[in-house]
Amino acid sequence: MRLPKNSNDARHVCHRDNTRAQKFRFNLEGKAFSQQFSKFYEARLKKTSPRLESLATQKWGSDIPIRQVCHVVSGETCILIGTIFKEMKLQPSVLKELSDDLNLLPQPIRDNYTSEDDVLYLEDMLQRIVLVGDIVGDELVTGVNIAVKGVEREDNPGHFTVEDICFLNLSPCLPPSGTEESEVLLVCGLEFGGAKATQLSLQLLSDYVSGGLGETEDVSKICRVIIVGDSVGKEVHDKDQHYKAKYLTKNIIAGSVDAVKQLNSYIENLTQHIPVTIMPGEYDPSNYTLPQQPLHPCMFTDTTGRLETAPNPYECEIEGTHILGHSGQPTNNIMKFSKLKSSSQVLRKCLEWGHIAPTAPDTLASYPYSEDDPFVIESCPHLFFAGNQNNLEAEYFTQGDGRCLCLALPKFSETGICVKVNLKTLAWEPICFSVGPM
Repeated sequence: MRLPKNSNDARHVCHRDNTRAQKFRFNLEGKAFSQQFSKFYEARLKKTSPRLESLATQKWGSDIPIRQVCHVVSGETCILIGTIFKEMKLQPSVLKELSDDLNLLPQPIRDNYTSEDDVLYLEDMLQRIVLVGDIVGDELVTGVNIAVKGVEREDNPGHFTVEDICFLNLSPCLPPSGTEESEVLLVCGLEFGGAKATQLSLQLLSDYVSGGLGETEDVSKICRVIIVGDSVGKEVHDKDQHYKAKYLTKNIIAGSVDAVKQLNSYIENLTQHIPVTIMPGEYDPSNYTLPQQPLHPCMFTDTTGRLETAPNPYECEIEGTHILGHSGQPTNNIMKFSKLKSSSQVLRKCLEWGHIAPTAPDTLASYPYSEDDPFVIESCPHLFFAGNQNNLEAEYFTQGDGRCLCLALPKFSETGICVKVNLKTLAWEPICFSVGPM
């Protein structure tokens, strides 16, 4: 698949912040899997507790004491800071399925695991307590750090009656300082080798980016293409081959090899015209746990130096615009374990919670961090995106003069849609290359 050369490609050049663009905080320096996941939750709570304590004091005053769960006094109004644990009877459990004593059948696969019997707990590093009262459990998931004000009533010991809650509630940043001539193009779910990949749609996208469709003035504002995961189709992964004897598969070339070759050819042509950042997704040849590490450079034959292989999640700063996003796994997982219905709503909640992937490592596979939690959002981005969602959704989160665009991207292989975002105004525009049946 070759792109037409455009000799008049006078594309705007982005200025990038190397501290965010090249020194990824989601890159793993060392990989040790011997530590327990409890250390992960401790690191998260240690990192967020000072901010939650400050916000709780501002909201409720310094007269109300902040207690540890083990020091709660019955009948005393106090503030607790800890991590939400959501006990869900429908949540898949390997222990339940393997239990010989219970003789249980494998649990059915569900789209959502919430029920009326779910119980909320707040736990710190020493103890946990049941939360009741003025708190909506349907919109919370395990792993969210929160401050609650309330009381343990004498007639209901072991239960903390919540009167009010306080999240990290990140404030949107001031408008970015970039030039209005700069835009980024976000696309996800190219799915090379997959059953839904459409070569004509892919060709139209590449022709558009290169200026081959004639809209050179409009396209010249795009300074970077960000490919948000799932560039390889899930159909290329033949799990049956893993269970066959090696002599039966030694002459068989894995379908992922051909898919990666197609992806390489496509990106090689794109980088002739524009810088490209590519993130791994759930079905791409990278590690399964978050954060997924950048796709290996040996997969690509980039000769222009314009290809950037990035981790998932990904964070950068372009033209003063703080960009943060992931390939969709955290959003999809949160929707399974809460009653949040839309991807943009989940993104907005993540900003409220101050965390990219709160359900990791409970129901979302993650590296077992012990000293730090890099998924904690320390400052609100200007653009917060999630790839590979069911629908295209966008929602602005505004507060004062600050604004953040929460953007959910659908798979290109299914919809033919990519999205342009202006780096200064945060205005967004979908572009559709869908090809219907002839």
